[in-house]
Amino acid sequence: MTDKPTAAHALSGLIAKRAEVAGQIADARETLRKLIVDLDHVDAAIRLFDPDYDIASIRDKPVHPAQIARRGDSIRLILDLLREATEPMTTKQIALQVMAHRGLNTMDDALVLTMTRRVGASLRSYRDAGAIRSIKDGRYGKYDLWEIAR
Repeated sequence: MTDKPTAAHALSGLIAKRAEVAGQIADARETLRKLIVDLDHVDAAIRLFDPDYDIASIRDKPVHPAQIARRGDSIRLILDLLREATEPMTTKQIALQVMAHRGLNTMDDALVLTMTRRVGASLRSYRDAGAIRSIKDGRYGKYDLWEIAR
């Protein structure tokens, strides 16, 4: 037997998730359409200079992420967030702020989990060095609270 309020809540969440994914697909299709048009224009320009050029022989160039953190950038940002915080922050809160700062999708659950783990590893390293401290608080579940060691 299904609990109607629970089922309605689950259904509502699934409908919202479907709308989000459908929107992402629509955006991706529009981006793809624009890229195809751009590629056609570049191909046409190449043919103006050399009508016999074998365009199919041009290998694709991999696209690297727009924002790759340089060594030390992440921990600097994390420590700045902790210095500016008015109260201790959870690992996940810090990770979400780091993601927002870098323009990463904070709605991507898998990416949030990955970033939370990375931030946690950095935090633990600096805790072990004495620069910051962690606080266990059952209200936040598995997430520690973090603050600058005073």
